Amino acid sequence: MKEMLKEVPLGIRQLFTSITHLKEGEKVLVITDDNKKEIGEFVYKYAKMFFETTMIVMTPREGHGAEPTEAVTAALNNCDVAFGATTMSLYHSKARLDASKNGRLRWIGLQDYALHMFESGGLTADFDEVTRVVNRVAPFYKGKTFTLTAPGGTNMVCSIEGREPVLDHGTAIVPGAASFPPNAEVALGPVEGTANGVLVFDGSIPHPLLNLIDEPVKCIVKDGFITEILGGREADILRKLLADFNDPTVYNIAELGLGLNKENFLCGHMAPDEGSFGNIHIGIGKNLNFGGHVNSPLHLDLVIKTVTCEIDDRFIMKDGELLV
Repeated sequence: MKEMLKEVPLGIRQLFTSITHLKEGEKVLVITDDNKKEIGEFVYKYAKMFFETTMIVMTPREGHGAEPTEAVTAALNNCDVAFGATTMSLYHSKARLDASKNGRLRWIGLQDYALHMFESGGLTADFDEVTRVVNRVAPFYKGKTFTLTAPGGTNMVCSIEGREPVLDHGTAIVPGAASFPPNAEVALGPVEGTANGVLVFDGSIPHPLLNLIDEPVKCIVKDGFITEILGGREADILRKLLADFNDPTVYNIAELGLGLNKENFLCGHMAPDEGSFGNIHIGIGKNLNFGGHVNSPLHLDLVIKTVTCEIDDRFIMKDGELLV
């Protein structure tokens, strides 16, 4: 197999080796939808050379974390590695969460992918080194009070007391693991109701209507919720997008995710943007994966550039430079 792998694109090779440790005889599932069939078929083309592989195409889901079809749910419980090459992320869906608890599935999210990502950028990283960095930062990424600032005007404080860091190494090599390569991050869920201040999103908002940000989007945060969204055209899009849910939970400050893969760059695609080094993404909406209890219909990440974050009296990152 290793000899044959020389023929395939570097990013695909990484998916089958350092990212999943796939072994001969294991069963692979590729899930895709009408919008992302090009990506699904690209992964399927190479996966079927080495593994018993099934591909399922479904209609695109309405938002990140929405449930897949029943057929996909069943298939998730009958494979070793699943690649979710979809428009919207299945990571936060009950179907994915339940399947991962069964002790077999290794989940790799490939949502919002573009073909160029298989040739350059984050997927070409040394994932052993990325893992070392994530594991080094993790013990310091907890405490009582989290303070976030950035040159764009961000200044927010929240409690993280009792919350443990959630790690994404960009790999899923043990049963039950789930990852979103080339993302690599340490993440925390703020304690509900405690976040206050201003968030200025100047990097990207990985959503089909937004992506790379031209004019920063300023959000006022009060007692754990976004209460006001200010800015230009992109702020208008975000305001409408959230209002259309008609559900107050979508404004919840759910996640503080620090990007740690140095090969990533902001490109308007979710995984590289979330895992871009020196930046932080603030997740809003559902926080069940981060020790919280808000079960929202949405989990949306919004990226802030070149951050300084401090936990209690220790700088974790200063002006985008890692200090631990």
